[in-house]
Amino acid sequence: MEGYLPSTYGDRFAEVYDDWYADVTDVDACTTHLVGLVDELGGGPLLELGVGSGRLALPLVAHGVTVHGIDASEAMVARLRAKPGGSSVQVSMGDMAELPLAGAPLFVVVLAAFNTFFNLPNEAQQRQCLGRIAAALAPEGRFVIEAFVPRDNVATGSTVTARHVTTDEVVLSVSQVDPSAQTITGQHVHLRESGIRLRPWHLRYATPDQLDVMAADAGLELESRHGGWNEEPFTSESGVHVSRYRRGNVRSVRDQPSAPPR
Repeated sequence: MEGYLPSTYGDRFAEVYDDWYADVTDVDACTTHLVGLVDELGGGPLLELGVGSGRLALPLVAHGVTVHGIDASEAMVARLRAKPGGSSVQVSMGDMAELPLAGAPLFVVVLAAFNTFFNLPNEAQQRQCLGRIAAALAPEGRFVIEAFVPRDNVATGSTVTARHVTTDEVVLSVSQVDPSAQTITGQHVHLRESGIRLRPWHLRYATPDQLDVMAADAGLELESRHGGWNEEPFTSESGVHVSRYRRGNVRSVRDQPSAPPR
């Protein structure tokens, strides 16, 4: 999408995100799962990709987890900072494909919650991100991703649907699917008497098998896959998956420059 930057989604959705997407993830189940995982690994900091307004970070902090976040949108992070406990989350501003985390500790868990990883617009940036995740993990660390499961019969072309209709506002969802590129590009057209707001979004999706290949190439091994945060069985009918990867053969590519040749 022309003009679509890493910060575009957050900047355009910040004012409505908490109202529209509060229930997109089972927050209680997700929090319980991640708190248990951090404890299982002996404690340590957790990094959330696309920390946004703190929908997941703040409940994790309330349970005693040290949370770092990365986000490209100042508007989203301002929402986080305005909430009780928001100052407890250390946030790095920048593109999650690059993970600009100079001086950050190694993390016992790196989290990409529902579809956040798919916000990276192409395979090259997704692979870059996975490489940075592998380098950011502690030796015993885990990368946890929640994402939808694409279907083989994804329809090509454009759709327009009414997402929300009241006497005061209408939200139309306009999307275009390109199965060959594995992308979905869309706009939420938000119509109110005060004016029109366009809220664009773009996803580059991948199947679980494709994620496994990209992760393996980055030095991450699949440890488990479930159909939800309550560890439901993952089956051919599952609409989402929660997958956990551990470090395999990872070459260090942290922020420090390489040592000069001798």
